[in-house]
Amino acid sequence: MAKTLKFQNGDIVREYTNVGYQTITDNQKLKQDVANILTTAVRESTGLGCGLEELVGDDSDNPVNSHATFPIIFDFQTRVRIGLQRLKEAQREYFFLQRSPKELIYDFSPAQLWRDTSDPRSIQWKVDVLTEDGSTSFSLNGLVRV
Repeated sequence: MAKTLKFQNGDIVREYTNVGYQTITDNQKLKQDVANILTTAVRESTGLGCGLEELVGDDSDNPVNSHATFPIIFDFQTRVRIGLQRLKEAQREYFFLQRSPKELIYDFSPAQLWRDTSDPRSIQWKVDVLTEDGSTSFSLNGLVRV
């Protein structure tokens, strides 16, 4: 069974006794891994990450960018799909035998996107993930300001 350090708000979580660090496995590990992939830039060494923050300022609704090749929402969905597909492939390529079915991605939904009604410059997103064992699914959501 694979395990990793638990992160919360970008910091490693210490044990309540203040000796050592908390670790997570199975579904909690997968949630953290997916959240990390969705919120980080693409790493040159592994290709993991989505780079969603790079889309900031690429709003094709802006008249200056009206001749963009793809709408920002299509680009956003494509980056999420590629990022999660690369994570799924990496899970099977590295330490596959040490991973439990609750930690492996079986499938994921296309990214659902909508403009935030309170701030039209922001896009809210949601992705549903199903684990290999089929008994566990979860959703991750967030907000990107464009």
